[in-house]
Amino acid sequence: MKNVIKQCQFYGILIFVFPLFFGACNKYLDVQSNKNQVVPKDLIDLQQILDGAQNINLNFCSIGEVSADDYFLKQRVFDGLSEEGRMFYTWENPVYNFNNDWAKAYIPVYNCNLVLDKLKGIERTALNKDDWNNVKGSALFYRASQYLSLVWTYSKAFNEKTSSADLGIVLRESPDFNMKSERSTVSQSYRVILNDLLEAAELLSEQAIHSMRPSKLAAYGALARTYLSMAKYDSAYYYADKVLSVKHELLDFNDATLIDVKSSYPLARFNKETLGYFELVTINAQIGINYANIDTNLYQSYRHDDLRKLAFFKVNADGYVSFKGSYSGSANLFGGLAVDEMFLIRSECLVRLGNVKSGLNDMDYLLTHRYKTGAYLASNFNNKDMALDFVLEERRKELLFRGLRWIDLKRLNQEGKQIYIKRVVNGKEYGLRPGDNRYAIPLPEDVIKTTGIPQNPV
Repeated sequence: MKNVIKQCQFYGILIFVFPLFFGACNKYLDVQSNKNQVVPKDLIDLQQILDGAQNINLNFCSIGEVSADDYFLKQRVFDGLSEEGRMFYTWENPVYNFNNDWAKAYIPVYNCNLVLDKLKGIERTALNKDDWNNVKGSALFYRASQYLSLVWTYSKAFNEKTSSADLGIVLRESPDFNMKSERSTVSQSYRVILNDLLEAAELLSEQAIHSMRPSKLAAYGALARTYLSMAKYDSAYYYADKVLSVKHELLDFNDATLIDVKSSYPLARFNKETLGYFELVTINAQIGINYANIDTNLYQSYRHDDLRKLAFFKVNADGYVSFKGSYSGSANLFGGLAVDEMFLIRSECLVRLGNVKSGLNDMDYLLTHRYKTGAYLASNFNNKDMALDFVLEERRKELLFRGLRWIDLKRLNQEGKQIYIKRVVNGKEYGLRPGDNRYAIPLPEDVIKTTGIPQNPV
């Protein structure tokens, strides 16, 4: 019993059971759950677990965005944070406990493992094979997606020379609470993520009935962003290209029937660019729209005719700027997969692989949909390094607050970009240098104490 309690604490105090998994799914999908059912027994039950959006789709880690460099806090806002919140903002490695990103992320991991475990008892037949494949593929996709969010947050960037020794995440492959929790290596973490996604891609249909459910294209998109974060640019290109060969339609920010750039939240939830819908967890107040102010230099880097400057940002009465451009259509931050990200991945990879012209063609296609009609001038860089800098700048400007900047900082610094980020609080400068151990955010203290797994190095 003591071991069960410890593992429950690791998972985030999982005292809710099957009936509570379904809170949000009916809002998005035409699915009904049987509230009287406690133990899942068939494919319908398992699919309903995976359709529980609140516990499956809305748990991507956001503490990396808290630690990244796209925003700053005014002094009075900083002063109003908890001690833990202030220390995260200044990269001082707080000692913290439940409730947190780690606990939130392992809820869908548990649910997916429960589904995969119960699926072993359901025979795959000619009549049920499509539903069976979708359940297994979805569970693998969701588990891998959460593992990716976790390893980006709590581990160092993938490095061929050190990844077999660097601390990864806890890889749970069973819902059994009595199984001991152990930290894998970064290499092992990525291996499991890639294996899950590759198998999911084989099982899932090309298009899902709703973007809250995964598809083959979403799995390809997740593979593209996984390989990009590993700096494996040929593989990242391959999977981004597989997505874009089927789905490449972008939102035109000039189309007032789709986007009112002056509205409070111009970009609709489930818009046509969405490949797979996720949101970042909302427990980290620092990046809330009422608190976070966009980095001034970043905001000024948008040109006057760039419609993202209107669609993504609100200029407040105090002159500071806040973010409003989430693909959630609300204050919640979108962390899912979208077509624009695939163009940016393919463009970056093409440039890195030496095909500068094709890479810039992708950028031109994206940016003509973002600038006022006729205002965008095609990019013209003969120098590979200049072209890459241009693509990376646009990547940052396009993908704000999607849970991507923290891992981008890690991988780019590992390649020699030497990005030094800093914050000034009460006249004191706090900084984070490339390669600093604090790029691997510390694990919650209650997890360390209850499981005995090692903490990240200071």
